[in-house]
Amino acid sequence: MGIVIRLLSLLTLLLLVPACSGGGEPLRGGLVVGVTSDLRVGVDVLRLHVIRKVNGAVVSDDELFSDGASPFEMPLEIGFSDLADGDDVDVEIEAFGSTNSPLVVRSAGSTIRAGRTLLLRVDLAAACAGSSAPKCEAPQTCTGGVCGAVYVSPANLEDYNTGWSKGKTDICKPNDGPPALFIGKGQADYLPTSDYDLAQIEAGPQGGHHIWVALRMKNLRQSGSITTLTGHVDELDLDINPFTVIFTFDPAEGGYCKLYGLRFQIDGATDVEALLGKTLLVKASVKDKDGDVGTAERWVKLSSDIL
Repeated sequence: MGIVIRLLSLLTLLLLVPACSGGGEPLRGGLVVGVTSDLRVGVDVLRLHVIRKVNGAVVSDDELFSDGASPFEMPLEIGFSDLADGDDVDVEIEAFGSTNSPLVVRSAGSTIRAGRTLLLRVDLAAACAGSSAPKCEAPQTCTGGVCGAVYVSPANLEDYNTGWSKGKTDICKPNDGPPALFIGKGQADYLPTSDYDLAQIEAGPQGGHHIWVALRMKNLRQSGSITTLTGHVDELDLDINPFTVIFTFDPAEGGYCKLYGLRFQIDGATDVEALLGKTLLVKASVKDKDGDVGTAERWVKLSSDIL
C-alpha cells in the first residue's frame, strides 16, 4: 500500500548499490518520481490512486489517504529501484477530493539509466482540476494547466537528491541572476536571430501556416515551465493567436538551456495571403513552477512566399 511506496523511495533507493558487469560497469539504476502540488492535502486532496509500471506491466497499484495511520504528504516520492538499463518506467496518479471522480489525473514516464538514480518531477496542479482544465489525450497529460508530454527523456532529468523539493538543483536554474530569455529560430536546433531577420512561412500538416521559433533561457526551470508565444502585425493591427506549451528545455552551452521546433501558427485569425511580407512582433514568455518569469520579443520579416 502507500507505506510500500514511501519505503521504496526513502530507503531502497538511498541504499541502492548498482550491480556491475565483469568490467565494473553498473548494470542497474533507479528513478524517483517527485510529486508536488499546489492543492491542499487533507482539504482539496483526500486520496491518491497510484499505479507504477515497468515496461508496461503493473508492478504496484496503491491507494494513499490523507488521514489514518500512515497519511501521505506533499512533496511525495514514488520510487523505482534496481532496474535494468533501458527499462521504461511509468506512473499514473489520480487525485481525489470528496467525490468518486478524480480531481486531477497525471501521468509521467521515463527510462532507467544504469548507475544513476534519476529524479522525475511531477506536479498535481490546481490548473488541471475542474471543468476549465484542458482535456489531454495520450501521449499527453495535463501539467501546469496545459497539455504536455507524458514521457521525459532521461537525458533531461537531474540526479535524485534528498533536497530536490527545495529546488536546489536544476541545470537550467543555477540562480546566478534574474531569468534571461532570447528568441531565435530553428526546427532542429536553436539559431540566434536579429530584429527584422527573415522568417520563412511554411504550410503545416493540418492546413495552417507557421514560422519556426526557438528559445534560449537561463534561471528558469528546465521542466514544467509554461512557454507562451504571442504576436502582433502592426500593418494589419492584428494579434496572432497565442501558442502555449509545456516542453522540457535541453541543456546548451554557457549554462543556458534551449527549446526549438516551436511551430508558431500565424494565420489563425486571418488569411495567410494577407501576412506575406509583413512585419511580425513575436513575444515569448516562460513561467516556471517557482513563479519566475522570463520574457523576450523579436521583430521578424515574414517571407513573401510559402514553402
